[in-house]
Amino acid sequence: MDGVRIERRGSASWLTIDNPDKNALHPDLVAGLLEGLHAADEDPDARAVVLTGTGSVFCGGVDVERLGEGDPAEFATMLVELFKTLPALGVPVIAAVNGDALMSGFSLVCASDIAVAVEDARLGTIEASLGLWPMVAQVPVLHTLAHHHALENILTGVPFAARRAYEIGAVNQVVGAGQLQSAVDDWVTKATKSEVLARGRRGAYRFRSMPYAEALDAALGEFADLFAGGNR
Repeated sequence: MDGVRIERRGSASWLTIDNPDKNALHPDLVAGLLEGLHAADEDPDARAVVLTGTGSVFCGGVDVERLGEGDPAEFATMLVELFKTLPALGVPVIAAVNGDALMSGFSLVCASDIAVAVEDARLGTIEASLGLWPMVAQVPVLHTLAHHHALENILTGVPFAARRAYEIGAVNQVVGAGQLQSAVDDWVTKATKSEVLARGRRGAYRFRSMPYAEALDAALGEFADLFAGGNR
């Protein structure tokens, strides 16, 4: 697949963004990510998905040159589909942030369940600093970060250093570059112990989007069904 490498490491399917030198997103690459995500979700032996990038960059946003070759609105539609797909999966998604995660790259981090970043990474949208606006990329940021932290980045276009990203809840752990693989492997082990993982993860995202009382009622129905034998 153009721009995406897929490999199995233990029980996790690793999807590596490979578009030197900024690992920027283009239509074929996003299509490859979607294909890899769906394949992992349908594979009974894949317990998690790990997103990462080649070299020293996680993802630098949109590949503007490739975008100019097609319809920008069509690409934006694909990007929206990608961000909608991530919370709908039955497997946890872990971002192995091997370097800068900027613009839509930061959105991928925010749309993941767990994020581990190397200590010299920068994370955030930068569109505002260029006189633009992260119209699609802002949505996962707004849904993940506290209001003031999200708007701090979106309004200024100044990315967070990795340690600051950890302090505000954008990432779960900051490690040295040589520790990224082992740290992610540890998270894969810890995050895949549930016997009803797929159902539980999908429920968590569904309940998160509901009003509090409505979410409790829906959770009660899932609870009753689970103990009635509907554990898939």
